[in-house]
Amino acid sequence: MEKALVSLVERALPAMSGSQVTYNSRNNIFLSSGYTSAAGNTYFQGLRLSDRIIINYDFGQGYAYLFLNGIRIYGYDGNQKQLISSRSYYSQCFSEQYAKAECQSMVKEYLKGQMRLMGNTYINEAQLTEFASQVVGEALRNNPQRFIA
Repeated sequence: MEKALVSLVERALPAMSGSQVTYNSRNNIFLSSGYTSAAGNTYFQGLRLSDRIIINYDFGQGYAYLFLNGIRIYGYDGNQKQLISSRSYYSQCFSEQYAKAECQSMVKEYLKGQMRLMGNTYINEAQLTEFASQVVGEALRNNPQRFIA
């Protein structure tokens, strides 16, 4: 089953292809192999996915802290992905709560933009916030086994 999951991750996000992808069950996240800089910091990617979105984190592990260097969120239809939002950070210590709030904000802003493009002038902020929270929550649960036939 793990081989099928790794294959799914590599298809979902080809940027991780060529890296050794592993699943960290303690943190419920797929991790790429990393590289270590001359300064001794290790850089790698983390991935969580649902049937709607893929959340791709860029991490940097320093001597004392895990840093969040960036987040990319892709829309995913089961076969192809499309970048819908990205943010970069400098010296941002990683916390699950911060990353979750950022992802929810990113999805909400994307949805707002799409609604405006479709000519919807009324946007119910509370409903949009709730929907973004649900979409991100599905990806954070990171249960890709349901996609494997």
